[in-house]
Amino acid sequence: MSKLFPAYRFLAFTVGILLAFCSLVAMPLKYLAADGSSAQAFGEKASIMWVAHGWVFIVYVVVSFLLWRQTRWSLPFAILVLVSGLIPLVIFYVERVVTRRIRAEHPELAPTG
Repeated sequence: MSKLFPAYRFLAFTVGILLAFCSLVAMPLKYLAADGSSAQAFGEKASIMWVAHGWVFIVYVVVSFLLWRQTRWSLPFAILVLVSGLIPLVIFYVERVVTRRIRAEHPELAPTG
């Protein structure tokens, strides 16, 4: 049984949560809060989350690429899977599509239970 599918799902959720937090919470607080406010200071300190997202995204791309090679998806679908980690909230939808597709086309890759 492949360990790539559970790793992909975990990384997809992690990348999605980090990107959603960074783009929907930290960035607005940093740039839209009043100068010198505690919200702006929190937004600046939360910028480290962008670095975390970057590192996790690199691992996500590697795992997605290996999963693509194993499942033989079409190139446009593989590119959609890879790019979805750069657009806030899209990765959650794509993860559901990938999960359904793997369970339908490659049940041997998806863990049972």
